[in-house]
Amino acid sequence: MLAPAPLMLAHHSFAAEYGSNLITLNGTIIRFDWMNPHTRIYFDVTDASGAVTKWECEGNAPGGLLNNGWSKGSMKPGDHVTIEGFLAKDRPNVCKARAVKLANGRRLIMGSTGESR
Repeated sequence: MLAPAPLMLAHHSFAAEYGSNLITLNGTIIRFDWMNPHTRIYFDVTDASGAVTKWECEGNAPGGLLNNGWSKGSMKPGDHVTIEGFLAKDRPNVCKARAVKLANGRRLIMGSTGESR
């Protein structure tokens, strides 16, 4: 009797998916998905002319974020944030978040970058 092979999802390296240039985006949170294997931040960025661009940033897993002071409620729809991240190499308006500065000035780190809060 043959059993089907278990489903395995590939996990790619940072360097394979994202560039090394740090960008900063100011926007309004649409949705914050607290899920494994990576959290997701969906937000709108409005430029000087008033045009809105939808962005998505990949974050770290919830377990790691908890260790850096995050919670599921750290961001809510309508919150204004500044996100530091690295652009995706082959997907427009997608980034890997490094840190998020909340409207109250609190800066939350996504990973273990050695940075202080």
